[in-house]
Amino acid sequence: MIAPLAGKVAIVTGAGRMRGIGRAIALRLAEDGADVVVSAIARSPEAMPQREGEAGWRGAQSVADEIEAMGRHTLALDADITNPSAVQEMVKRTISELGRIDTLVNNAGLALVSGKKNLWEMEDDEWIQEIDVNLNGVYHCCKAAAKAFVEQSEGGRIINISSLAGRIAQPQYGGYTPAKFAVIGLTQMLALELAPHNVTVNAICPGSTDTDMMDGTFRRTGERIGAPFEMIKEGVKRFIPLGRQAEPGEIAAVVAYLASPAAAYITGQAISVDGGIGMR
Repeated sequence: MIAPLAGKVAIVTGAGRMRGIGRAIALRLAEDGADVVVSAIARSPEAMPQREGEAGWRGAQSVADEIEAMGRHTLALDADITNPSAVQEMVKRTISELGRIDTLVNNAGLALVSGKKNLWEMEDDEWIQEIDVNLNGVYHCCKAAAKAFVEQSEGGRIINISSLAGRIAQPQYGGYTPAKFAVIGLTQMLALELAPHNVTVNAICPGSTDTDMMDGTFRRTGERIGAPFEMIKEGVKRFIPLGRQAEPGEIAAVVAYLASPAAAYITGQAISVDGGIGMR
């Protein structure tokens, strides 16, 4: 049986964490036959969670090693998506070294104050950083990939990772919630602009997912209200109809579907993967 993404090339941003959605997406696309470029900002060992340090984790390179072991071509790039030149170089290297680009997954995200501060308590630089990564970075990547898709004239897929927080406002989420709302609007606008070029553009809105990033929000929330991390994490599950957090691979499965031929007629959509909590 031919893998659904055989012969395709994908870029996944923000894919350098061992317990992250980006890694799960990159591995799933490779499992489905794609060659995958893994992008993330390099982190020092001191900035990594304990389990990454104990595992000798090397960020994007570790994910690329996993992909190579699956028999796929790959690149690990230290790319700052808030830097237009770095993004353009990422797309340029993808095409020059892997031959083409078929799918862009904008997964990179930043949550500095989620769970911790009200808007009026934020530092301006915290707001700017969150907007820059969660919105402007998506814009830079979409712009560079869209140009490449139009020049290739063979269609393509853009999949933006928004959030439940981009559909239902969350308090103490700083610039994250406004940026994730804006990503959905950007997705719809770009879907209309790229439809004549056979490029689909969709967003996925994960709910609470078992990642280091989500754990960080739980810890900050616990610090703000004086409650243990474990109590916050378990308490959230009571509000989810399915009674648990998502696994990163469950988000990756939806990305893989949107990247596949089966999803060729889906565009401009924001698909919730949240265990049903968005119904409330």
